[in-house]
Amino acid sequence: MKEYLSLLLAQKSLSNAQAQQALLNIGRGEVNAAQTAAFLTALAMRPIMVDELDGFRAAMLELCVRIDLAAFDPMDVCGTGG
Repeated sequence: MKEYLSLLLAQKSLSNAQAQQALLNIGRGEVNAAQTAAFLTALAMRPIMVDELDGFRAAMLELCVRIDLAAFDPMDVCGTGG
């Protein structure tokens, strides 16, 4: 995480792979709360880049818990406001 924080604090962007790995580390609990807060703060201080966003998306898909709803007749009742 220190490598990623150093890049962000130097006003540089993360590559797709770096963004994905950073979020995977956070999602798996491999990063402490202070580092997570610093990472999110550094990201919030500048515009997000497309490669970073794509890396975060890939990490979220990898971290998600997939469930099989084939045996049910589910429907989405939240819409975009949920």
